[in-house]
Amino acid sequence: MLYFFADGLGRAHVSPEVAANVAKVSPAPVYSPVSTYLGRGIVGGYMGSFEQDGITAADVALEILSGKPHDAIARHNTPLHSYQVDERQLQRWGISNSRLPSDAEIRFRQFSLWEAYRWQILGILAVLLLQAGIIAGLIIERRLRRKAELELRQRLLEVLHLNRAATAGILSSSVAHELAQPLAAIQSYADAAILYLKQSPPSLAKVEKILTSIQQDDQRAANIIAHLRGLLRKKDELETQEFDFNDVIADTIEIVGPEAQRNGVELAAYKPNGALPVRADRIQLQQVIVNLAMNGIDAMRDCDTRKMSISTALVDTSSVEVSISDTGTGIPPDKLNKVFEAF
Repeated sequence: MLYFFADGLGRAHVSPEVAANVAKVSPAPVYSPVSTYLGRGIVGGYMGSFEQDGITAADVALEILSGKPHDAIARHNTPLHSYQVDERQLQRWGISNSRLPSDAEIRFRQFSLWEAYRWQILGILAVLLLQAGIIAGLIIERRLRRKAELELRQRLLEVLHLNRAATAGILSSSVAHELAQPLAAIQSYADAAILYLKQSPPSLAKVEKILTSIQQDDQRAANIIAHLRGLLRKKDELETQEFDFNDVIADTIEIVGPEAQRNGVELAAYKPNGALPVRADRIQLQQVIVNLAMNGIDAMRDCDTRKMSISTALVDTSSVEVSISDTGTGIPPDKLNKVFEAF
């Protein structure tokens, strides 16, 4: 298609618009050598360039105006044409790029997302891969750390259990002595009850009183065994619970009291009038206090005065303070920096 300026009725038309209308209704591809029609619906053609013609003419004009001899001005005898096609129309008519001349210029190309933003996509992918690697590394590191923490906690619980077992072993002789007293009393009460029952008539009032005493001594022996059993109970994990801290002190006195008595230590406990509610692992907390008390008893073996006090107090309405003091020789200065080391 070339130029079209007026129809049969004399109505004026603009050629690019006519080319667009023809291409729209044409049942076959439309071609033209006019570059201004490209992009209006035609497929393309062997086209000149008005822009390039203008640039070339301007260059010649500047050479003439500069006074350059006419014979020295280069002649442009080769048409400034090239093959130009509209890729959108190639796709419309199903024309393959392989059928185009090798030097054809493809205009209005429809770039894919990959072609248009290849480097940006690669950059985003690299960042995502880096983030994924960092996240994966952090997850693996967290799992390994969690596993190590669980193993460390398990080892700690085992050490604490061994520590309690060792403490119970140290207390065994005192506990046996302490148990012997209520058991012997129970035996004596039972013998006396038998004698009273054999009387004629039986002295039931005295037997009833004896049975009450047997119950008390039995409860005392049961408490000693329960305290020792709690000390020896092995746990697989820490168990936090709410309890009165004064009850822990009372249990500690029951546990270490026989050992203190056996070593001639005067043991006293001081506590406030009200309860001291705390949340912790009761057995572990009790073990700490028992260890401190046992260390204090051991430290006073060579002392003339042997006294130990365990006191509790409420601090700042939200904290509980426990203090264990004794009349031992104290900690040697060269050992102060090792008091918190295991074993």
